[in-house]
Amino acid sequence: MRIDKSLQEVWDWKDKIYQESKDLSLKEAVDKIRRETYEISEKYNLHLKKFQLAQR
Repeated sequence: MRIDKSLQEVWDWKDKIYQESKDLSLKEAVDKIRRETYEISEKYNLHLKKFQLAQR
C-alpha cells in the first residue's frame, strides 16, 4: 500500500513533536507550550487571549 506524501509528512511531524516532549514533566510541557505560543504570537502579531489554569 502506498502512503500519500502529505500523510507521511504529518506522521513524521507528529513523531518529531512526541520525541521532543515525551520526557518532559507536566510543568515543563506547559512552559514549552507557553514559550512557543508567545514566539508565534510575536512573529505573526497575534493578540491571543491569556488565561491561567486553576491550581489543584
